[in-house]
Amino acid sequence: MAIPAPVGPWTSLTADEKRARILAAADELFAREGVDAAMPVLADALGVGVASIYRQVGSKDDLVGRLVIARATALAERFRTAAARPDAWGALVEATHATVDDCIDDALSQSAWDAAAGDSDAVRDARAAATDALEGLVGSARRAGALRPDATHEDLRLLFCALREVAGIGRDGAHRMAELVLRGIGRPDCDRAGATTGAPGCSTVRA
Repeated sequence: MAIPAPVGPWTSLTADEKRARILAAADELFAREGVDAAMPVLADALGVGVASIYRQVGSKDDLVGRLVIARATALAERFRTAAARPDAWGALVEATHATVDDCIDDALSQSAWDAAAGDSDAVRDARAAATDALEGLVGSARRAGALRPDATHEDLRLLFCALREVAGIGRDGAHRMAELVLRGIGRPDCDRAGATTGAPGCSTVRA
């Protein structure tokens, strides 16, 4: 999320404009450094005092919760869009690898995805919606005949949870883990290393 260009002195901004700038700056800072980044650093980036931030968005926990909700909402939209595609397996593969990139690149997701849900119904609801959308995407691939019978959305959810904990394995390692999981849940009669076997629903692991 890019920080909106200044439209005037802080005191001239509306409350909505102030919140938008805070959320954008916090998104960039926490994604890069994690939620341990100090609030004075965020305040310096905005050119305001810490108290000004708290007046607009509440506590630091409230601020992190808003950002996690935004990420969960984006994930849900990604999975729903993928589920609507005619190539169910290809859509599942692309959405999986895009989410792997998020797990590796986003320090906020790595450090706050679980913790932020502790005391917030809104965060829990947003995360539940993302999980439901993932379940829908996996269901679409199952109906297309691309998955083994015992495969569920939990297989991918566990992958994403694990990668948030071991992001230090790097991009190549993370995507290799994803490929192994995808091969594991895919139907055995599909040749996912290369060309398809011609069976309905079969395709390669990564385009």
